Amino acid sequence: MTGTSPTTVELSAPVATSVPTAGRRIERWGWGAVGAITAVVASTWVPLLGEPFGDNHLGRIVGRYALHERNLQEQGILGSQFGADWAPYASAPYAHHPPLLNLLTGLTGLLPGDAEYQIWLPPYLLALLIIPAGAALLRGFGVRWSATLLAIGLMVATPFYWVYSPLMFDLGPILALSAAVVRLRTRPDPGRALVVGTCAAALSTTLVSWPGIAFAAALGLWLFLARRIDRVTVLVAASMLTGLAISLAFVVGVTGMDLLGGQAELRSTGGDYTVSQFLSRQWHFAYLLLPVWYLGALPLGAVAGLLDRRTRSYLAMAIGFTAAWVLGLSNGAYVHSYWSYPVLVVGLVGMGVLLDRIVDRLAEGIVGRRSVRLVAVALIWAALGTYLGAGLVVGPVRHRLLTEPTRAGRLVAEHPPAAGQRYAWIAGTSVTTPRWFVYYWQLAPRTLTVETLRTEPTARADDLVLMNVRQRPDWLPESIEAQAVARDGPYALVPVAALRTAARY
Repeated sequence: MTGTSPTTVELSAPVATSVPTAGRRIERWGWGAVGAITAVVASTWVPLLGEPFGDNHLGRIVGRYALHERNLQEQGILGSQFGADWAPYASAPYAHHPPLLNLLTGLTGLLPGDAEYQIWLPPYLLALLIIPAGAALLRGFGVRWSATLLAIGLMVATPFYWVYSPLMFDLGPILALSAAVVRLRTRPDPGRALVVGTCAAALSTTLVSWPGIAFAAALGLWLFLARRIDRVTVLVAASMLTGLAISLAFVVGVTGMDLLGGQAELRSTGGDYTVSQFLSRQWHFAYLLLPVWYLGALPLGAVAGLLDRRTRSYLAMAIGFTAAWVLGLSNGAYVHSYWSYPVLVVGLVGMGVLLDRIVDRLAEGIVGRRSVRLVAVALIWAALGTYLGAGLVVGPVRHRLLTEPTRAGRLVAEHPPAAGQRYAWIAGTSVTTPRWFVYYWQLAPRTLTVETLRTEPTARADDLVLMNVRQRPDWLPESIEAQAVARDGPYALVPVAALRTAARY
């Protein structure tokens, strides 16, 4: 870095304009641009709020919160185990995570109607928080606005963010707390608003997830090393401990420590895969969710961020946390394509610094030629906007990861089970983790196999069975598709009687 301030580089102000006034104008322009980016992304998500829960990661996880919310409405706070009951999918409550999303879903469940949008709203709103929180973090490090906005744009134009950020609902609070801590570390006498905002971010981060709790602890230690024990660190630590106490009370009080330990063990050990298979799968997930240009720039940004004294400590912490999360809970990373989402923090900060350096070098050659810089930024944003629109909003990525899987939810939402049907039947493993299916039919799930067809008396002839005909079990012939009583894309509802005939049982 040359040491040139962002204000000097990015603004060719009239001589009569003071530096403080120019700086305030740049800040207003920058935050206005952040607001515009957030609004554009929100507008692309509005149609998704009415989509059914389907056969994908979003449907499986957000569908669980739909079950929580329905049971909360019907049984009350105590009857629903503080909003953790997810019957009829399972009899034991699900409270393996801190309760912030449960609380927010309970609040949006009070909105008018009884529709999917009430359940989709909290995760999508938390996903939007990532944008201004990420911008605040980069600005806290002193990254100029042009680089900050470009780094944000690169992030939101990835399938990782645009598709899966509703499942990364802790990333916004983590970035918000990070941005606040970065400022508190350098301000001996911070204002009341900053302290209160940091405490609120600390509380929400420790209420949102286990990664949030872990990251908050690291940030709290980082803050302590800079300020030692003073009024600010005591207030922030108290907020973190309050969130931790509430989270532990919810998890342990509802499910107990044994079940929590079992969940941790499930996600960390016992996977039947080799190191080579694990690494290959992680590369597959990364290639699926991050464009080639992002994958190429990510290590360059990480190196640039580690070399920059402004971001070195934070980025090292983010890289270490990401590695520990993915490798320490390797089963989770092997099963879930979005498990490595903390890498977006590394990408955001690293690319922000990398772009800051690039802009700094370019500015040396075109000082005073503001129009050239504006044209260059406009062209980059046009390219990002085109990629976001054509590739994600209406393109093949949306179809593969969102539109196609939600057909399953639409199918079962529009076609109820047979009269007297006792279970939500699924043919083999053609559909996995059907929480969304249970939500629509309000029946416990059961897997239908050849043995079940032969021996299970509850599988009545007119019961309907959900299946994905593209992934039908080996014991079913291709002709079974013609026996479907309803179909939407690859998903079909087939009577048990037709399955017995096709399988010769």
